[in-house]
Amino acid sequence: METVTYCEVAGKTLTLNAFIPENKTTPTPAMVEIHGGWFEGGEPMKSVPDLASKRGLAFFSINYRLSGDGGFPQCIRDCRNAIRFIRKNAKRFNVDPSRIAAAGGSAGGHLSLMVAMVPENFDDGGPTPDLQGVSAAVCGSFSWIPPTDFIRFWNQGPDDVVFANDGTKNYRHWNDAIPNDARPHLRWLFHGIAPDTTEHRALYTRMCPIGQVRAGLPPLLICDGAHDPIVPGKMGHDLSDLLKKKGVEATYWLSDNGHEYPGGAGFDAVLDKFLDRIYR
Repeated sequence: METVTYCEVAGKTLTLNAFIPENKTTPTPAMVEIHGGWFEGGEPMKSVPDLASKRGLAFFSINYRLSGDGGFPQCIRDCRNAIRFIRKNAKRFNVDPSRIAAAGGSAGGHLSLMVAMVPENFDDGGPTPDLQGVSAAVCGSFSWIPPTDFIRFWNQGPDDVVFANDGTKNYRHWNDAIPNDARPHLRWLFHGIAPDTTEHRALYTRMCPIGQVRAGLPPLLICDGAHDPIVPGKMGHDLSDLLKKKGVEATYWLSDNGHEYPGGAGFDAVLDKFLDRIYR
C-alpha cells in the first residue's frame, strides 16, 4: 500500500491509499472505493477487498473532507478530484485511464453514484489548478445502500426541532438510536440549510443522484437492503427505475439484510457480470 496526496484544498491535504498489482505488463482497470460514515466519519480501506484482488484490479481508497470541513458540494468535489488525479497519473499507477470505476456503500454509495452521474461541468467547485483539463468521468459505479433522494430522506426523518424553557427554538443533535434520524445530519451537511424554500429544495435535489438522472450515463449497479433502518424505503429501487426509463444500464439488487454490504443467493454472479461489463 502507498498513501499518496491527491489534492490540497481549503487548507486540507487529502490522500488516497493505492494498491497496485505487481507484475502487470499492461495497464490495469481501476476501482476507486469511497468509504461511508454519514459523510462525517469513516476512513479509507487499508487492504484490498476480494472483488478487486481476484480480478487483479488497481484499487484506490480515498479520503474526502468530512463534517464541518466537508458536506455539500465539497465531498463530491473531492471524490471527483481523486479520480482526476488517478487519471492524470495513470502511467505512474499502470492504470488504464478509460477503465476507472467507482464503488462504495452508504455515504460512499451516494458519492460513487454522484461521480458517475454528474456532468463534467458540475458546480461543485471544479478541479484544483493542477487537475485542470483532466476528466472526472468513470466507466461505471457499484453502490450499495445509498441515500439517493435527500428531500425524501428529510421528509421521512423525525422532527429535530426543540424549544428551550424560554421558548427559544433550536435543533437537537442526531441520535443513532432513532431510525432514519436524517434531519440533524442534513442540516450539518448542508451548512445549516434546510429544504424549506424552492431554492433550498433545488440545492438538496442537485446534490443527490435523484437530481442527476439523464440519458448517456455509464452502467450502474445499485443495491438496497430490504431491512435497512438508516436509508428507508428502498431508495435505490426508485432511482433504478428512473434511470431505466432514460435508457441507462441500471442493474438493481435487493438483499434480505439491513444497512450492510449486499448478499444473497445469486448476488456474486450479478456483481461478476457487472464488472465484466464495465471493464470489458
